[in-house]
Amino acid sequence: MYIFLALLYVSLVAPGCSRFLTKRDSTRNSIQSIITIAKITLVHIKMVRTKFPLDPQIETSTPSIEGLTSICHDLGHLENELQNPFTDVVGQIVADVSSLEGRVRSFTLTMDCPIQARPRGETSNTNFPDSRLQLTLTKVQRYLDEFLLQEDKLKVC
Repeated sequence: MYIFLALLYVSLVAPGCSRFLTKRDSTRNSIQSIITIAKITLVHIKMVRTKFPLDPQIETSTPSIEGLTSICHDLGHLENELQNPFTDVVGQIVADVSSLEGRVRSFTLTMDCPIQARPRGETSNTNFPDSRLQLTLTKVQRYLDEFLLQEDKLKVC
C-alpha cells in the first residue's frame, strides 16, 4: 500500500523533480560520453605532439568505421599498439583509448550488437621506437578524427 502511494506521489505531485531515464536518453548520454572521451584523447595527443614534434607527412592507413562492432575492435588494436614500447610516454593516451574502448564495448552490448573478443596484445617491432611512436600517434589521431566525423556510426551495429 505504501509503495503504491509513493509511486502515485512521484508520478503526480513531483513530475518535474523526478524523471526516469528513457532508453533514448540513455543512448544519447552514452553517445555523448563516447564523443567527449574521443575529443579529450585528441587534446592529449596534441599535448604529446608539442613535447615530441612529429613529422606531419607520415602516411598511415586507418580502418574504415562501419559501426559499433568494428569501432570496438579497432580501438582494441589501437590500444595494444600504444601500450607496447610507449606506455611511459603516452600513458594518459593509453588510458583514454582504453576507457573509450570500454565505453564503446559496453554500449555495443547495450545495443544488442555482436561483439568480438578483445584483440590480444601483440609484440611490436621496437627497433625504431621514435618512428613507431610517431606512426602510432598519427594512426590514433586520424582514426579519432574520422570517428568524430562519422559519429552517426555509433547508432549502427
